[in-house]
Amino acid sequence: MKFIRDSIHGDIFLTQVEFEIVDTPEFQRLRRLKQLGMTYLVYPSANHTRFEHSLGALHLAGRVAGKLGLSEEDKKKIRIAALLHDVGHGPLSHTSEELLERYLNKSHERITGSIIRNSSISTIIERHGIEKKDITKLLQSSKIISGEFDVDRMDFLVRDAHHTGVGYGIIDLDRLINTMQIFKGELVVEEGGLKAVEALLVARFLMIPTVYLHHTSRIADAMFLRATERAIEEGLLRYEMLYKMDDYDVQNLFRNASGYVRDIGERFDERKLFKKACSKGWHELDAPLRDRLLKLRGRVEKLRKLEDEIAGDCKVASGYVLLDVPPLPYKEMRAFILRDGKLLRLEEASPLVKILNEAQKEQWDVAIYTPKERVEKVSKVELEDYV
Repeated sequence: MKFIRDSIHGDIFLTQVEFEIVDTPEFQRLRRLKQLGMTYLVYPSANHTRFEHSLGALHLAGRVAGKLGLSEEDKKKIRIAALLHDVGHGPLSHTSEELLERYLNKSHERITGSIIRNSSISTIIERHGIEKKDITKLLQSSKIISGEFDVDRMDFLVRDAHHTGVGYGIIDLDRLINTMQIFKGELVVEEGGLKAVEALLVARFLMIPTVYLHHTSRIADAMFLRATERAIEEGLLRYEMLYKMDDYDVQNLFRNASGYVRDIGERFDERKLFKKACSKGWHELDAPLRDRLLKLRGRVEKLRKLEDEIAGDCKVASGYVLLDVPPLPYKEMRAFILRDGKLLRLEEASPLVKILNEAQKEQWDVAIYTPKERVEKVSKVELEDYV
């Protein structure tokens, strides 16, 4: 058994099969993928990677499996699944997910499954007597790996708060894990762990505007997305290679390009990002306009055409006006609290969760970005005239 020293969990112990997986090129690539993508432009110490996050998820998965009384065989599988849950991620955090889904019609979870089946990881897993289909099935269905209070979320909230220096990631992981159990086929938390669940959700609520949707990070992500699209259109990048690339590959691609793509790369290097010209929040937009804007998320060609129409009217070059429409701020949670032998939906058990769900709308806004020297002109744009 080997161990790796981690800044969050201390010593993380690895079995032989886990250690061999960690040493594969596919897993080592995660060392070169920043967990928070461009957020380092806001928080300079946010340079942690998907490599250490994946190790943290493995560690927590082992703890949860132990608490739930899973067999040693099932514990081995759930730890490996947690270790590999991000191996299909593209560069620069979740920003490239949009591109992978659009061009390859695959989520990063499906790409992860493909990597597990078709790389040296498959050989290692099978040599140790584990069916690779069992691992891919766990990635798709296990609430320990992907649920409302899964090991992925438990680790990244604490880790991201630590590395950004914000004080919102304080979660009682011990209490949360120690009050988990399987009840009628559902992963649930006993009532005694409700406050720990609430703390996790409050941490997420506070981290969203402070870190995950910080306006500077959103601007950088929007710039990266448009520049990468342009690189694909110009033949500088084959989209099927994107999930094999790391952050440094993308940066080098931008630096060695010309025209728009090179300009965006230089702006990243010099931190000369676009600025927010205007924005409108959830309650500032009427429902029909909100719906039309949200539909643009799945209609990229229409979105880019709209951006260029605004740019043309403002005498700005194509690609230098970006409309940012975040995903819906709220989705219904499938999470349960066990109280007196009965399952309660989390929203029923906790008035705080109901309040947080509604309050998430206050964190959502649509914004238009453009270079600093164009802000005054673009700030006069009324979305109603274009959408």
